[in-house]
Order: sequence, then structure tokens, then C-alpha cells
Amino acid sequence: MEVSAKQMELLRCPAEWVLFGGAAGGGKSYALMLDMLRHVQGPHAKSRYRGAIFRETFPQLDQPGGLRDVSKSIYEPFGAVFNHTSNEHRFPSGAKISLNILNSPKKRNEYVGAQFDSLVIDEANLFKPEDVLFLWGRCRSACGVKPTLRMSTNPDRDSWLFGMVHWYLDENGYPDPSKSGVIRHFRRVGNEFEWFESEQYGDDGKRLTNSFAFIPSKLSDNTFLMKSDPSYGDRLMQLSDSERERYLGGCWFESSVSGTEWDRSYFRDLLIEWDEWPRPRHEDESIRMFAVDPSKGKSEKEGDYSAICCLMQYGDLKYVSADLARRPPGEIVESLFEFCQRDIHRITQRDLIGIESVAFQEVMKDLIYRYAADHPEYALSQYFQRGGRLIGVKDMLKKEMRIRRLDGPIRGRRFRFLNNPGTGLLLSQLRQFDGRGGKGKHDDGPDALAMCQQMPIYLEQFLDSERKGV
Repeated sequence: MEVSAKQMELLRCPAEWVLFGGAAGGGKSYALMLDMLRHVQGPHAKSRYRGAIFRETFPQLDQPGGLRDVSKSIYEPFGAVFNHTSNEHRFPSGAKISLNILNSPKKRNEYVGAQFDSLVIDEANLFKPEDVLFLWGRCRSACGVKPTLRMSTNPDRDSWLFGMVHWYLDENGYPDPSKSGVIRHFRRVGNEFEWFESEQYGDDGKRLTNSFAFIPSKLSDNTFLMKSDPSYGDRLMQLSDSERERYLGGCWFESSVSGTEWDRSYFRDLLIEWDEWPRPRHEDESIRMFAVDPSKGKSEKEGDYSAICCLMQYGDLKYVSADLARRPPGEIVESLFEFCQRDIHRITQRDLIGIESVAFQEVMKDLIYRYAADHPEYALSQYFQRGGRLIGVKDMLKKEMRIRRLDGPIRGRRFRFLNNPGTGLLLSQLRQFDGRGGKGKHDDGPDALAMCQQMPIYLEQFLDSERKGV
């Protein structure tokens, strides 16, 4: 049984969570299934071992060349017999590896009492993070092996996995080879993943974090597929420019959109780290504008993003930090207060903050003021207490035209984007903006950035409306 260097890197990785792949043809599913073999055959076999492989739907398991066919080709040479009733491979050692789906709350409830030693989630970008964490909670070994989670994915900037891999990418959205397999540590706090460079422990000595690594793999890493199907790479080359960068190059900043408004060269070398964000010594050296573009965010996979953005004008440059996510109204409010609390752009009385105030968004203003009254410890609450105003923005210009107001500083390369997942997603949306709008186009980040840029004008309009009693 032959494996590529990248697949071997996965098999040797000691992290609890490993995300493998990030492009087409890298041998993702094959490698993940190989990882379980160490516990089911040979001198280290565990008779009580129970592994579980998950896809989103049954057709993804059963289709020709799907996980069922691939798993049989791997496990049957080791004596495994597939039981169609229980949908599992049974090994001579007594170990079992099952094929499963999870795509609904009802299906999730079927696993409440389950107990797995190891998990594989194929195409994890199609799953909700809550479901992945739920399955991880069912991972508690009764046979003495270390519980592990192995996941595969293709590049998906709209997936929750984008925040997991962002640190591993270069400024153009491609995996940084020097970071492949580097182990980081995380814990889930609310709806966010908090990252650390080492394991974290509580006062009672209990470990608070899990380990994670991203190992990218693409077609050029899979010499076996290139030999067995030499034309596969040629077929990928026939994709659109954007899709080719995703599936062949492994770029996480691309989408299927083509014909974009701005050339990619305008967005190169614009990312900055936390220590590069300006800290002016004098208040009059800079001006900061905050904007909130709320959305109902139907689910983790569907609906528009709610965007929270900070734009700092310092000298000739404009510095951008953002938080983009699909989330319900209550979470939008909480995220706003946390965002305005961050050290590098903690809101002060000199700053301006506005919110789009049309239809659903108008209700958000009341929720924000109510939250401020209930949580006076936040910087944004104190901003309101001292007379700061939440500017209601009613710009009747079409969204596509509002975003085009960014054309000058984009072409002049005057933006600098803070290197974090939220701002990275905003930058990706800018790169993919085609000016045509329509269903399925995600441009909430650019719209919030354009709102920030116009905030002084919106303030004048807001005050003028108040004076006129409009």
C-alpha cells in the first residue's frame, strides 16, 4: 500500500484534530481512511475499537467511487467484511468502522448515546461547527486509544473552516508550506475559536484546549493519481480562473465568481499583523469610523453575513479590521460590543459609529442601546453614556454603487487589512466583487467598509435630519 509524502505527514501527525487537503486530487478521503487502520489490524489492533466516518448525505456515501467503494478497497484486503444492515466494516480483530451521515437535528439525536474512538469527517466544510463539536463530544475511547478527529475539505472561504486555516495561509490565500502540520491549540468560547501556541490549563490543572494542525495536499502531491489518471490535471485546467485556483492551486480566497471589478494585483501585499496597526500618540493624528451592516444570517451555510468594520485613517493609508459571520440578531449585538472593546481599536469619544437603518436593521438600534444599558462595563456602553451617537445610515444608492466608492483607495493601494479571519473574508469579498449583485453574492463586508468611509457625511445627514425633525 503506497502513500504520498503528504499522506504520510497526516498519518504521523500527533494532533487531536487534523484538517487535510484543501484542493482537488490530493488523496484526502483515502488518507483519512488509512489513518484508522492502525487500530483495527496488526499487533496493535483493539477488539473494542469503534471508528466512525461521516458524510453529509447517503448519496455521498453510496455513489460510484464514493466512500463506501473507497473504504471497501482499503479495508477488505485486511479481512474486513462490510455489513450492509449496520453500514459498517467488521474486522477479524473485532474492531468496527462505520459509515454514517449527519444532516439534520433528527439525525444528530441518533448519536446522543454513541461512543467513538476515532472520527473521520469527509468534506467537513459542508458540516456545521456545532455538529462537528457534538460528534467530538461523543469521542471517548473505551479501548485505550487516543481520540482523534480527521477532516478533509476543499477550499471554502464561506465555511467555518476558513477561520481554522487562516493562520496557515499566505497573504494571497494559498497554504504556506512552512506552516504545514504545525500544531496549534484552541478552545471554543461562545461561537468563536480562541487560539494559543501551547496547551492551556485551568487552575485545577484540567486541560482547556485541543490540538489542531492543517496539512494541505493537492494534485501535484499525489503522484499516484497523476500516474493512474494523467488527464485529471488537464481537466482541472479547463475550469474557470477562479475555480482553477481553488481546486488545483488550493486558494482559499477564491470563489466561483468571474469577471471581477478590480484586478487581483490591487490586493497584493496589503495584509498587516497586529503589531503593525498604528497606535497614534496624539488623538488628532487619526480618525476611526465603525460600521455595522446587520443581517439575519439564516444559518451557518446560508444567508448574508453580518459585518462589523473599523476603518482608521492614519496619514495617507486606511487601516481595516472586520468581523464577518452569519449569526442571529442577539449575537450581532454581542459581537459588536466585543469588537469595539478590542485593544487596537477600542472605541473612544472621537470615533464615529453607524448602522444601516433600513427595515430589519432599524430594530437593531434598539437592541444595541438596550444591551449598552444592561452592560455598562463595555467601552461602547460608555461611549453612549458620554453622549456618543449611533448614526442611522439610510443610503438609498444601490449597494453595488456604494461599494464602488472604494474604487479610488483600492486602485491607489491605500488600504491595509489586519490579518485575521474576519478581515480576510472581507478582503476576499472585495477581490470577488463583480458589481452585478444578485442572489448568492456576498458583499456585506465591502458594503460595511464603504459605510465606514462615508461616515462623516452620514453624520452630517443624520444631524440634519434630526434638526428638520425627519
